[in-house]
Amino acid sequence: MAYEIWGDNENESDWFKSLDPRFKSAKVREIGKRGSNTELIDALVIYDRPDIILIKDSSPILVLEKTAEVPTGHNVGQRVARLVRAAEHSIPVLFFLPFDARKHGVHTGICSINTRLLKAMLRMSEIHETPVLAVEWISNSVTGQLIIDGSQDIQLAKLVSGILDSFPQKWCKVVREHESWLGNQLEIRNANYPPYRKLPPSARIQNTKDFLSSLGFKSRKYSHLLSREQSLVYKMDMTPEACRREDPYTGTQFIYDYGWLREGPKPFNRRLNLLLHVPNVTVKRWKEANPNDPLRKSSNWYLTADAIVLKDGIILIEHA
Repeated sequence: MAYEIWGDNENESDWFKSLDPRFKSAKVREIGKRGSNTELIDALVIYDRPDIILIKDSSPILVLEKTAEVPTGHNVGQRVARLVRAAEHSIPVLFFLPFDARKHGVHTGICSINTRLLKAMLRMSEIHETPVLAVEWISNSVTGQLIIDGSQDIQLAKLVSGILDSFPQKWCKVVREHESWLGNQLEIRNANYPPYRKLPPSARIQNTKDFLSSLGFKSRKYSHLLSREQSLVYKMDMTPEACRREDPYTGTQFIYDYGWLREGPKPFNRRLNLLLHVPNVTVKRWKEANPNDPLRKSSNWYLTADAIVLKDGIILIEHA
């Protein structure tokens, strides 16, 4: 059995290689920009580039993402699109990250994970019938400093080995047990911080007709949107000068979609619209800054929402 480890950089690949002895002779390759890899790899990085793609006998069997940042604030949506892409291809996903850790700087303190991310990932697992699991990078419970003595990798290594052992089956015992543990974590943490049970103030469920009419959009060409009585409206107060950006917004839209809307594997599998509202930017300026170009990350704006509602018009998005 031949393994290939495609990594974002050499350090990440070497670290991943240490998680299982079967990777000793694995060939390590670097993931390039969109359009510069093999067809198989390009299909997995078209949304965003993950840290690790594991190939076994020419088949992708695992995508892994790793970060030392607790997903709170603007960090929470930055890596989600790359997880979604793997799930859409029925490839197991492990996201190795701190659930609680110290944020350094002037306003230092211990931050905890935004559980909306956990909710969305567990829903991705259910919808795509493949594991999409967060794995905790443990920290010191008193200081909040991340553990880096090797013990932080123990649970992750168990999951990686379990996935290798059970391939082509995905739901081995250790994976099922970890999924159950995540579900418990979600409930415990939501009980400790109830606001995460709900959408944030920037994302509201509104009557579709009332929302569009309040902005002056009453044309019949928006009838597709009006066919759904309600919409989840995700508002972003970007300026025309600073609207050329993707993170964290394009990933956050997936959190709201999977966490609150999605009922099936395709974006149209929902009863409510997902509308991205950017009230301070014109259609012309938006298209200049964020073209739907598959070789640019700006194309991620068009992956799952039904429309982008701008200052002077609406960009309708069709999904196959």
